[in-house]
Amino acid sequence: MKAVLAILPGVVITMVLALACAPWGAPDEARFVMPLLPYMAAHVFLARGVGVVPSPILFVAGLVMDLATHGPLGFWAIIYLSGALFARQLPGGIMQTALGRLGALAATVLVLFVVQVAVASLYKFEWVDWRGVIAGTSVAALAVLIVDLIWRSGQSAAQVNVTQRGASQAGRVG
Repeated sequence: MKAVLAILPGVVITMVLALACAPWGAPDEARFVMPLLPYMAAHVFLARGVGVVPSPILFVAGLVMDLATHGPLGFWAIIYLSGALFARQLPGGIMQTALGRLGALAATVLVLFVVQVAVASLYKFEWVDWRGVIAGTSVAALAVLIVDLIWRSGQSAAQVNVTQRGASQAGRVG
């Protein structure tokens, strides 16, 4: 089980990266959402404390996203690593509750937004239009909220299942 948890973040991030790099024929507004999805997958693991999300995986995922989007090499790598660095600096206790994870996600989204605008502005030597960046970052954060909701409902179902199994076993023993 520990071996599965060790490779799970890398496998999931790679799968999401492949989906985000695919040519979906999405409108131009999606160009701000799709590149953030691999980081948001990593954020789910960082927030839940499930497995370890190695920085080299995030770095390579960022480089692959740069190649897929024909952007400057290193842009998404910086974004992914900045978000992960911020998420790792948050106190562990904050991630124990749904409200704490929501606050951590909001803070991380703000950091991602600021870093994206700052790095893109430095690259272009002019302020970039921040509206598309905030819209894309918000939609990507919404995806994390949906995954968190699904995760919690799955955990609740698993707990009910374990409780029912325990009760039926206790009935057989007694």
